[in-house]
Amino acid sequence: MSIRPSSATLALTAAFGCTLDLGPVSGSASATDTGNTGNTGNTGPATDSGTSQGTDSGTTASVTTGMTSNVGPTTGTSTTGGEPVWCNGLDIDGPAKLTVANDQGVDIIDGTALSVVCGGQGTQMVPIYPHFGGFTPDSELLGFDVILDVEGFNLGADGHFFSTVGHQHDVDCTQTEPYYDGYSYAFIPIFPPDAIPDITAVDGKPGVLHVTLHSPIGDMKFDANVVLTVAPEFSCGYGGYDTDTDGGTTSGTTG
Repeated sequence: MSIRPSSATLALTAAFGCTLDLGPVSGSASATDTGNTGNTGNTGPATDSGTSQGTDSGTTASVTTGMTSNVGPTTGTSTTGGEPVWCNGLDIDGPAKLTVANDQGVDIIDGTALSVVCGGQGTQMVPIYPHFGGFTPDSELLGFDVILDVEGFNLGADGHFFSTVGHQHDVDCTQTEPYYDGYSYAFIPIFPPDAIPDITAVDGKPGVLHVTLHSPIGDMKFDANVVLTVAPEFSCGYGGYDTDTDGGTTSGTTG
């Protein structure tokens, strides 16, 4: 499966044993993830052309169909001599604000679509890509809180469609080149509640997205009214045919 800005590639790996490549291009709290049930811990960077990512103590993502998830360093500083390579949405010289893009690389505003796509081994997810800057982090990890509410589908244990507190987002890609280190993502995965038997039921449903970045210069908040989209007959296969986020299907075994 592939997810790119116009065709972004999802790189979800780790607990599901697969690699997923996604990514539009576009710090340091340590907390537990209240996440959703049925998904295993999201730790791992995979890489991408340089936007968001993170480790999450409660949910994990994976990539599909044999694509490597080597996140390239990007926005921010280039480095030599052991300096950090800032990546995954961080631009230390950029404006001190938080924006968020969807899997197509479109900046989210009121009314923007959030697509349900396939993660590793049949995992359904909604990836979001944070972009932020105006500071130099004191750690390679930044903490994000993410809440998505969808009326009629807030079936998570905490009463939300999805929520995570203290999601750890890696912003230093120094160790990802030239080889993939397995623990860096350019996105933050949102996992639908397991209690939804048919995910196509949320197609066209309005939702409210809240994102908070805990940065060294204070919390940065982002809020938007969004619309969930699910392709007709959407399906994430464990091994065989996976729905392609570009509208087709990709054959092959995930994982």
